[in-house]
Amino acid sequence: MDRKDWTRIGLIAAVFLVPGGFVLGGALAARRAGKAISDASASATGVTDEAAADIPAAGADVDGAAPTATPPATTK
Repeated sequence: MDRKDWTRIGLIAAVFLVPGGFVLGGALAARRAGKAISDASASATGVTDEAAADIPAAGADVDGAAPTATPPATTK
């Protein structure tokens, strides 16, 4: 058997036999489902990770620098 097969067998055993393993199984299932959803939406919209890297972050300046906040004016 391949190492990947033994890893899967060990993971399944941990999920079913270790107390609290259902939490691990739920977290892994949620992670896998989230990745599947993001992959499906990326293929549907045609946006890949490389293309998303070219899009500036929300609130970023045109040159890619983070916006600077000005401190509030104080009066004395």
